[in-house]
Amino acid sequence: MMDHSRHQTSWRLAAPILGTALTLTACGGGGGGDTPPPTALETFQKADVVIGQPDFIGTEANQNGSIGASGFDKPAGSPAVSAEGQLFISDTWNARILGYDVIPDMNSLPADFVLGQGDFTSGESGLFVRPRDIAIGDGNMAVADYNGNDVFLYGPVPTDGTTVTPVSLSKVFPDPGSPCDVNYRNFPTSVALSGNGKLVIADSGQHRVLIWNTVPNSRDQAPDLILGQSDFNHCTENDTDQDGEKDDAPSANTLNYPAGVWTDGERLAVADRHNYRVLIWNTFPTENGQPADVVIGQPGFNTSNASVSPAGYFWPDGLDSNGTQLAVPDASNHRVLVWNTFPTENGQLADVVLGQGDFRHTSRNDDNQDGSDDGSATARTLNGPTGVRFHDDKLLINDTGNNRVLILQLRTE
Repeated sequence: MMDHSRHQTSWRLAAPILGTALTLTACGGGGGGDTPPPTALETFQKADVVIGQPDFIGTEANQNGSIGASGFDKPAGSPAVSAEGQLFISDTWNARILGYDVIPDMNSLPADFVLGQGDFTSGESGLFVRPRDIAIGDGNMAVADYNGNDVFLYGPVPTDGTTVTPVSLSKVFPDPGSPCDVNYRNFPTSVALSGNGKLVIADSGQHRVLIWNTVPNSRDQAPDLILGQSDFNHCTENDTDQDGEKDDAPSANTLNYPAGVWTDGERLAVADRHNYRVLIWNTFPTENGQPADVVIGQPGFNTSNASVSPAGYFWPDGLDSNGTQLAVPDASNHRVLVWNTFPTENGQLADVVLGQGDFRHTSRNDDNQDGSDDGSATARTLNGPTGVRFHDDKLLINDTGNNRVLILQLRTE
């Protein structure tokens, strides 16, 4: 492994700028039955570390995409961290995944290894076309290859660039006699792996979420459950009556381009992007087409209005939870919404917004909050974020439009 002199540095949190700290008890961490320490995020909080750029401040020119061991070109989806602490980030437009032996604790550290390319200077489509979301769980790693119409499964999780070829979980072409072919993925955007062996895929282009109760070992192993549709023969958006035609309104059991999935094996959350909402199942689904229990982003299950408020989104994306907090990227409003407690009520308001100073502003890279793009990024602005990942006392944000990943330290009080 390459030694990039990754020494420990002290974490420094920005003083509150807009909004106040919001405190909660996070799941995970601790040991011996001890209660984990409370943690907090603040509205418009500055990031502590940036990956993919030399620093936080830069003109649009040097925020452009690049290649090499220290650069990205439109990284997308949620990064993932292995049980051993290795970090994986999809460098989407360079058709590769960059691997880091540890989560960087200083700006612009280069990756240690690459998946999908033979070196750090190649960026043509090969194994991956446009890799996006990454998930790790139960000793496996799944990668949603959006434009490749595939999901790849590594078992065990790779630890360097010499790993064997992963298993493909999609047919190359759909069955012409079956327009909703159960073994074909159409623009898969997000994946989730639980610690108890469940695999969840957002099959976005077919407006469905596919669930395997045990991790499959081949593309021919059909999923056990489907959400958004009543069976594997339907794939139209918002088709409550399953007549093959889109209905006028969504419902608790329909989807319209799901773009994010999260599960702890007991609960499930889905970012239903084109319905401008997130659906939550309080207990893990056991039946095809099972309706969700909770909706956020909308007041109820039968509306799909885009809005800008604590309750609303415009295109929610690759969401994540640490069991207590829920974070949802809202790419087109250039922000990440955070709930301090896992939502249990329809239309429940977010508590914290990152990337903006309040819930009303929506412009990219708008540090002075005057409603327009400042022309450069800062440590607290965002440009089209598409993925988030909680890990221990950190939140990682994939700031896609700024070609970087930000790391925010959650304060322990």
